[in-house]
Amino acid sequence: MSDQTLRTALHDKHIALEARMGTEAQWEMPLSYGGALEEAATARKEAAIFDVSHLGRIRLRGDGSLDLLDRVCANDAAGQEDDTASPALMCNAKGGVIDLVRLVRLSDYWLVLTSPACRTKVLEHLQANGEGMDVKIDDQTEKTTMVAMIGPRAQSRLAAVLPLPVAELKSGDVMAGSFMIARYVAIRSSLAGLYCLEVVLPNMLASQAWRFITDKAGENRIAPAGIAAWDILRVEAGLPRYGHEINETINPYQAALGSLVRPDGDFMGAEALRKFASGPARRRLAGLVLSPPAAAAAPPIAPQGSAVLSAGAEVGTTTSGAFSPAMEASIAMAYVSPDACQPGTDVEVVINGENIPANVVNLPFVSS
Repeated sequence: MSDQTLRTALHDKHIALEARMGTEAQWEMPLSYGGALEEAATARKEAAIFDVSHLGRIRLRGDGSLDLLDRVCANDAAGQEDDTASPALMCNAKGGVIDLVRLVRLSDYWLVLTSPACRTKVLEHLQANGEGMDVKIDDQTEKTTMVAMIGPRAQSRLAAVLPLPVAELKSGDVMAGSFMIARYVAIRSSLAGLYCLEVVLPNMLASQAWRFITDKAGENRIAPAGIAAWDILRVEAGLPRYGHEINETINPYQAALGSLVRPDGDFMGAEALRKFASGPARRRLAGLVLSPPAAAAAPPIAPQGSAVLSAGAEVGTTTSGAFSPAMEASIAMAYVSPDACQPGTDVEVVINGENIPANVVNLPFVSS
């Protein structure tokens, strides 16, 4: 991947809709079409469609594919059934998180979905560890488009207009096939307790599909939303994001991802991870709900790196912050010391030199 700015196949559609554009991991993406809060609220109350083509999509084919994933993933890839999608961790030899990916297992190949910022790193990691194996590794990211339809009314609207039964998939299920000679992969997932259907399709069909869903579907149309609203939903769901909650110096147990680490087996980082599993963590990931003064002009949003204080002493730092339309409150994720991470603990978050009261809560903030 070069250093040039990348554009999705839907870029012209976003420009035509006068989206506010911004760059994420080299991709020029729509941040919002009107307002991120309104778009997040629409996704939670009705339905919204997101262009998430900046997520990496790496295809593995060959008899050695499972052996490679078994080597580089901390979870049990061999136990995953065909036509399913599951989260997985790739860690370095010291147990730090290379990326939180999703493995899509199909009958004839695997698809590894990466964080936008980690596509090249994960690709190179797979190539290095797959040397000499019977596996063909192919980066499909710039050849395909990926969209996500989210919301309580998304399923019924999609069922009314799509010629295929993908809207009826259960969470974690995957359907791959062809429609009018074009290959597609439909992945049923959820985000912050909301129905979500993600579809990977060829770039040549992306504009037509987007126009149909956002405009030509009539009363079943689904409004577009930008990645700023996507990030609000992510924070509400308490999902770690690379470069915020996870990186190669953070281990899965700090990030509340220990359930994705198998207790035995020989895989990258296994020895270090077993030590982390049995030892104390200096800081752990927690949720914070901020309680600003009633006279505050606007809800304060905690930038990444804001200090978290308890009795005047720093006990942590924030990693992500947002205003949650679902909770009607400012929320943040933060790494805090073990004695300050218990739900109900009162802390303060330093924002623009002001100490804002906050309360520690369990993650996710919103689960249904």
